[in-house]
Parts: sequence; C-alpha cells; structure tokens
Amino acid sequence: MNKKVIFLIPTLSMGGGERVVSDLSLGLPDSIEKIIVLFKNEVFYPYKGKMISLDMSLSNGFLFKIYYFLKGFFLFKKIVRKENPDYIITFGFPSDLMGILTSPSKTLVGAHSLWSKSHGGIIEKSIIKLLFNKSKKVICVSKTVAEDLTSNFGIKKEKIKIIYNPVNVEKIREQADFPIEPEYGEIFKNPVIITMGRLSIEKNYESLIKSFKEIKNEIKTAKLVILGAGENKEFLEQLIKELGFEDSVYLLGRQDNPFRFLAKAKVFVLASLREGLPCSILEAMACGIPIISTDCKSGPREILAPETDINYQTKDIEYAEFGILTPIDSLPDSEKKLAEAVINVLTDKKLSNNLIEKSKQRAKDFNIKNIIKEWKFLENNATI
Repeated sequence: MNKKVIFLIPTLSMGGGERVVSDLSLGLPDSIEKIIVLFKNEVFYPYKGKMISLDMSLSNGFLFKIYYFLKGFFLFKKIVRKENPDYIITFGFPSDLMGILTSPSKTLVGAHSLWSKSHGGIIEKSIIKLLFNKSKKVICVSKTVAEDLTSNFGIKKEKIKIIYNPVNVEKIREQADFPIEPEYGEIFKNPVIITMGRLSIEKNYESLIKSFKEIKNEIKTAKLVILGAGENKEFLEQLIKELGFEDSVYLLGRQDNPFRFLAKAKVFVLASLREGLPCSILEAMACGIPIISTDCKSGPREILAPETDINYQTKDIEYAEFGILTPIDSLPDSEKKLAEAVINVLTDKKLSNNLIEKSKQRAKDFNIKNIIKEWKFLENNATI
C-alpha cells in the first residue's frame, strides 16, 4: 500500500525550506503520495503532488495572526481527517504547531534555523518545551541546529534526526548552461561577486555592500550582483545610491533560473548573520564557483570545514577545506577581512581554481540522490 505524506508550509514562494519541499516532492518516489498544504497560495518553486491552500492571511497583526491561525488549524484538521496521511512534515513555527496539535504521532517538525535566535521569546520557548517532544521526530538541517534544540529547548536527543538540505546537482548544472539576457551579459564581462537570498536583515547585505568599497579600490572593474527579493530592497537601493555604486552593485531580483547567473560569476559570497544550512551555498557549489562565507551559526562551517569543531567561530580569514570562512559581522574588521578574502580569490588564479574543484566535489555530498536516501523511512516504515 502506498504511503501518503503531507508537507505543511506557509508558501512555496521563496526560501530554503520552500526549496526543500520542492526538491523532496520532485525527488521522492512516486510510490509516496505527496500533498502540499500552503497557508497562502503563493508558488514559485516547481513541485509534484496535490496542492491545497488554506487561504490564510499572512498579516503581521497579533490578533489577526491568532484568528487566521485558528481558522487554518481547523481547516487543516479536516484535511488530515480526510487524507489520513502516514506523515505530516512541517516547515516554520506556525506549521509546526499546527501539525503537532493535529496529529503529534505523525508530525515530523522541520528545524531549519537556530530557534534560539528566531524563537527565543518566553511564549514561543515555553510552547516548544511543552509540545515539541510530543512530535514523532524533529528533523534538523545541521548539527548546530540539533545542539541548539537540545541545549536551549530541552528537545530529547532521541527525538532528533539530522538530514541535510538536498540540491539537485545535475539539474542545477543543466540550468547553469542557459544564457543570460544581453542586458545582464554586459555586467558579467567583468569580475562578478554574486550572492543570493531573501533581501532581509539577517542576510546582512548591508555589510557586503559596504565591504565592496574596499574590493572596488583594488579591482576597479569588479561588480556585485545580488539575486533575490524581500522587504529590505528599498533600504539597499538607498545604500547603493549613497555609496555611489549605481553602476557597480546590481539588485537583479528573484530569477526563475538563478544558476545561469551563479555559474558566470567569479565568486559567491554569503555575509549572513545567521543561517540553518544555507541552500544558496550548496547551489553555488553545484554551479562550480568558489565560496566565501561568514562563519555564522549555523551551516557554513559544516559545509566548508566539516572536520572542524562546529562550535568554533573564526576571528580571521580561514582557508577551509571546501571554501573560505570569515569573521561574523560583530567582530572587529569583519568587513575588511571579507573584502580581503574576495580580493584574494579574484586575484589568485591558483586559489580560485582550487576552490572551484572543491565546490564541485563538496556539492556531490548534498546531491539529492544521496540525501533522499535519508528519507527512505517515509516509504518503508523503517525506524526513523
């Protein structure tokens, strides 16, 4: 008898969790029936399976949040009763809570970030401590995320399973070969530093743009390309204008195929303040470009320096096994060291070529063909 899985997530429009749902729905065998339940019918990523929208508002108002959560919760209970899934896989705190309250024994909570940073408030922390051990499992995207849950929220170690985010390496490389529009092609005739992700405060694009000033002083033709959309766009546009970078820093928005841009850049830079396990690094690696990342919690160290202590954070430029780590934004000279690392990659051909090969090598470890095996229990009732 075929298994049935419900993925519960606010939208399928942007973000790492959304990308994972997309990849899993496409990568899991057809013997598993997939149902994707969204809070709101916003879809950007491709998917396979039945789509159901709860038509909830994603309003920021506190009372509206409670109202729409309760409305969505009762609708979701009806869906679960009708579909009778074997598993419910949730993404995001409201989804996690909805899944646990509906059917804790079937719910696999997806932990895709450091909850001590995003859910550190008294109410949320109390709810997590009270309810989340009742779930079937908590699926963590990194070892650091797992440690955070056991240390700060009392989640039992036996409740935790670590499964890294997957990337479809073959598909990414195929899409990376596509041409880019002539209007963008002019940009890429220069040495391009590229980054990708939601335009939000935690992605720390402000520091990246400021550090670009030093890069520009050394490499006059350098360009910075930022792919993504989000609430911080106007602020970043103003910052670019204030620094006089209108002809050097480009916000190209969210792209249907970002990989064709990544593959044509000289280096990928992640300047985040915090992560879970950044899909953008993995996707850039699959495109075969050098990686530089701040040593933020969590994910970059596990990807780029897997044999090192995951709790260590560098205070200087660290030339790791699969990329370069730089100090987090709160440390002295962090912007200067980030710029120095970029300049080194752009000016040292041997270093750049070595990092290109290391990126291609490391991407294979996260290939969906390998990661999907970790989800085999969905198909055969094996112990999780």
